[in-house]
Amino acid sequence: MVLFGSEPLFWFALGLFLLILEVTTPGVFFVFFGLGAWTVLLVSLFLPFLPRWAEWALFAAVSVASLVLLRRHLIVFLASRKPPKTDSLSEPMVAERYLGQEVDVIEDIQPGRPGTVEFNGTRWQARCAEALKAGDRARIVDLDGLTFKLEPQEGGAPAPAAAASPAEGISPSGGMASGGE
Repeated sequence: MVLFGSEPLFWFALGLFLLILEVTTPGVFFVFFGLGAWTVLLVSLFLPFLPRWAEWALFAAVSVASLVLLRRHLIVFLASRKPPKTDSLSEPMVAERYLGQEVDVIEDIQPGRPGTVEFNGTRWQARCAEALKAGDRARIVDLDGLTFKLEPQEGGAPAPAAAASPAEGISPSGGMASGGE
């Protein structure tokens, strides 16, 4: 069964087809059969009188052996070449957006137990090495996935808004109200 006029050309075309198939399908599988076809191509160039059954046996043996021995290593190699996540704090924009920002504690946070904070109008899960109570302010020091790591804000809880009305003798500007002079 000689296709394309010669057996080496058949093995080249088969290997090329399998490599193209590898690129167009998910996973890592067909590349090993393409490697087997090209191995047979090289052997058939040096041993042109190799029987056809031996070529197919070599193709099967090299393909299966490379699949079993190399697939795991190739997958690990390809996985290590993925770009880093964009929410990494090593990215300047992410670090600038979150680190050092102040948040309001909405739900109590205990060491080892997350709580809830509000940042830019959105509620976030947060952790802190110290206990924080609802109403406290804290500063973002790290980001672990979608969980803020906090440190207490110096000064603790925000000062309560104690603005007295002018009827109590204090004017809105902070001075004493004049009694009607």
